[in-house]
Amino acid sequence: RSLPVASVRSVATMSVTLKAPVKVLTGSKSQFAAGQLTSKFQKMAVSAPVKAAKVNTTVESIHGRSGRKCMLTGKKANNGWTVSFSHIRNKKLQGVNLQYKRVYWPEKQRYVRLRISTKAMKSINKLGLEAMAKRAGLDLESLAYSDASSERKEWLVENGAEPQRKNKRAPKGPKPVYVPKWKEAQMKRKGMNVEAETKRFAERWNMTVA
Repeated sequence: RSLPVASVRSVATMSVTLKAPVKVLTGSKSQFAAGQLTSKFQKMAVSAPVKAAKVNTTVESIHGRSGRKCMLTGKKANNGWTVSFSHIRNKKLQGVNLQYKRVYWPEKQRYVRLRISTKAMKSINKLGLEAMAKRAGLDLESLAYSDASSERKEWLVENGAEPQRKNKRAPKGPKPVYVPKWKEAQMKRKGMNVEAETKRFAERWNMTVA
């Protein structure tokens, strides 16, 4: 079959334009290396993203350090449902019975503070604290502790008592008595001696007269 005259003319008039091959400069001749980019390309340039440091998210590394988890067994909340009489179901979390506990570490003769489940308390009596901590990947040396060794007890006997933290909220000495002006005016109207009454009140409540 022969093509129509119009289509033959359109094919004849078609022209193919080929782009010249792009030359890639290498070495010191490259514009990128020489820093000769135009302002337009400099604005469009995007720095390569910096790779973030890898975070160890294994179960051994996050035991008890975030969220409500047992530090020795890794127990956490279980997904469950509340089912009504009409069988309407709503999602809920069945939490772990976690407790803060001072546990004795016999190998180091110290008490360490742990957040563990009640199930783990029974397992400690059976397996031992050090064995469970090794299985969970927990470093007991890094935890807060109180020393229970015989050397510590001897030191306490020699020095009288264990050094205690200062209570910043403890009252510092007797409080000064403050008498408002309306109270002074009321006492004067009643014919009372203001200074004597203030002194008597301060002595009764162990306060000082300002």
